[in-house]
Amino acid sequence: MTETAAPAARSAAGTAVLMMAGATLCFTALDAVLKILATRHGLGMVLFGRNLAQVLFMLALVPLLGTGMFRTHHPVRQCIRGALLIGTTGFITLALLALPMVQTYAITFSTPLMASLIALAFLGEKPRAIQWGLILFGFSGVLVALRPGTPDFTWALIYPFLMALCNATFYVLTRFVGRKDAPLTSVFWSAASATVLTGAALPFVYEPLPLESLGLLAIAGVLGTSAHILATGAFRRAPTAVVAPMLYTQIVWATLLGFLVFGEVPAAAAMIGAVVVAVSGIGLARVKPA
Repeated sequence: MTETAAPAARSAAGTAVLMMAGATLCFTALDAVLKILATRHGLGMVLFGRNLAQVLFMLALVPLLGTGMFRTHHPVRQCIRGALLIGTTGFITLALLALPMVQTYAITFSTPLMASLIALAFLGEKPRAIQWGLILFGFSGVLVALRPGTPDFTWALIYPFLMALCNATFYVLTRFVGRKDAPLTSVFWSAASATVLTGAALPFVYEPLPLESLGLLAIAGVLGTSAHILATGAFRRAPTAVVAPMLYTQIVWATLLGFLVFGEVPAAAAMIGAVVVAVSGIGLARVKPA
């Protein structure tokens, strides 16, 4: 790297880190909004409104983003991603209704660990020995956050696990379609197909929403779209090993929003488990594949 290129690379990396931190803040704020909405309305209506709001917001940005996001080489796989997005959003919302934010995220942080296993099964990627060690270390952190054998160990803990599984599959499939489809194409198609799929259930789940809830859904659409655009921009500006660790700043935002919005005080076990899983995930991001 030349002397003139080095400062530019550092500047791009710094921008990417800030963008990823902003993305995790948007994702966490989005989850908080969904939790509020789900305490007032049925989950089916919330899921439909959340995805519709994101689609409408992206359509409003067409003059800025362009029409390229409408074209995909993988329509069927993109629709499958939409179904997985519904699962991811639905399960994280159910988890947040029953569990503190920090404990929920400590478990959902296992997404990169699950993605590594799914990539092994379906993409033929073979983790190195150190990667296997980090995966096992990460799952030990999940066990700490779960606190098996204590009164806090409830059936609701399956929700963040299911969310992590849906999200990991979503992530692996995104990597696959990303070989031909642009990032914004994947963002739009996942939200659009999720809107169509949840809209099919609308006759059974429809309920009129007050103006305040419509406003929260509009905020959810802005937050969801902003999070995806910021994350996409971050990964385009810097290597994964630089950007991926910033995903774990979500535990900071979860602690703050959980306390300020919902009055939650995180348990020590949840915090320790989150740190263990985060260290594992950062290690996986920095270890070069075999």
